[in-house]
Amino acid sequence: MVIGALESHTAGAYCAEAREPSLEVSWNKAKRHPRQRARKKSIAIAMNLSADWTRVETNDTPSPRASAAIAFDEVRANVVLFGGFDVSQGGHSDTWIFDGADWTEADPPSRPSDRATNNLCWCPRSERLVLVTGVRFSRTGGHNPLTGEPAWSKQNLCDTWIFDGENWQELRRSQYPNYVHQAMATDLQSGHVIVSGGIAAGPKTLIGVFLLRDRRESPLVDDTWIFNGENWLELDLKARPSHRQFAAMSSCPDERGVLLFGGHGGEGKPQHLGDTWIFDGENWQEIHPPISPSPRSKAMLAHDRLSGTVILFGGHGGEGKPQHLGDTWIFDGENWQEIHPPISPSPRQGACITYDSMKGQIVLFGGKDANGYLNDTWILNLSG
Repeated sequence: MVIGALESHTAGAYCAEAREPSLEVSWNKAKRHPRQRARKKSIAIAMNLSADWTRVETNDTPSPRASAAIAFDEVRANVVLFGGFDVSQGGHSDTWIFDGADWTEADPPSRPSDRATNNLCWCPRSERLVLVTGVRFSRTGGHNPLTGEPAWSKQNLCDTWIFDGENWQELRRSQYPNYVHQAMATDLQSGHVIVSGGIAAGPKTLIGVFLLRDRRESPLVDDTWIFNGENWLELDLKARPSHRQFAAMSSCPDERGVLLFGGHGGEGKPQHLGDTWIFDGENWQEIHPPISPSPRSKAMLAHDRLSGTVILFGGHGGEGKPQHLGDTWIFDGENWQEIHPPISPSPRQGACITYDSMKGQIVLFGGKDANGYLNDTWILNLSG
């Protein structure tokens, strides 16, 4: 079955020869910003927190999209959003700043190419944001016969970019995680950015809109990489999460390592996963809480430093036929518990989420629900 024109690309087309730009790096644990320190709560207190989702009505906003990248800039104290994808326009390359009340589009002199990626993190060692890889879309000239929407081919990108609040700078290195759809989060204790899993970049074609994939599909990986603010380093670990993509990851509740949940992959036939892993900076360990969120991919995960907990929202999965999910869960370092706010964002996947440590609140933007692509902004506040 052929839908529209078929295009095939290799990731190497976007990987330039390695060259080392100057990038000053300084990291001093004693210098760590006080906003980053969590208030350690007991498990009993953490699990009795109340949660309130509030939709923010803004004067300006990014266009509807999923798979955008978002992170909080700890130095400039604002939320930064980059890129994303929607079926009508394809990939985006715009940069937006959210101050807690409104969005403003930035106009940096240089920027990464348009892409879908959830991989943007604060790097404490360089005191800048780091963006890793992504997927670029190109029109095939055809259309999806089921919806009439434009058909797109996709190209894996294998680059790293740094954002200093004013401009994007490509960071070219000879060694880097050459994957897409990986999980990424900041280890606040070491100051490293951690990347886990994904799918190896290689020849891939997308015909229609997530309908067909080239038979040369690249394999899922289970690698773990760290970024120290200057270079990438792959870790040689025996225990690790199984091969997967679209997992959710955030800083750990105690700020010592990172937490990973779910994704799509596993041993044998790929499936939605519901396992919980903690990386302490040296080793991965799977933990087995008595209750966990249902297996899912493309969920949103954020570390609320004020309460010392991690929040999970939505994703794609569920029992039977996979569907958009709209549940909210809290993790205290040992246990998961579902919470039931009176108002919540619509069930969705592929939204972007981050924690604003200046205002002590979680920010969620966009995604895709049963009705299409979204550009709503939500704030989650925990109290108790």
